[in-house]
Amino acid sequence: MDVERLIGWNFRRLRMQQDLSQEEMALRLGSVDQAYISQLESGGRNPTGRTIYRLARVLDVNPGELFSIEDAPSDIVGNPDEILTSVSTHGKRRR
Repeated sequence: MDVERLIGWNFRRLRMQQDLSQEEMALRLGSVDQAYISQLESGGRNPTGRTIYRLARVLDVNPGELFSIEDAPSDIVGNPDEILTSVSTHGKRRR
């Protein structure tokens, strides 16, 4: 399972359910720009616990919703017992 992509997929799904643009979401968060939102949604960012909490609060959901594997694409979930990350300082996927 690629955790960053899972968070990004859920974040995008929840944002779109509320009919919010990336720009509007960035404004509501206050300290990020639209490019950050885009990177987060694509799995290119590894959000901190604080960021996950802030995202959930703005979306008015439980932070656990950002980790939901329900209906998530199989290429993201893969084997839920194997945790992968797409974010690396060396540009390689890590376990």
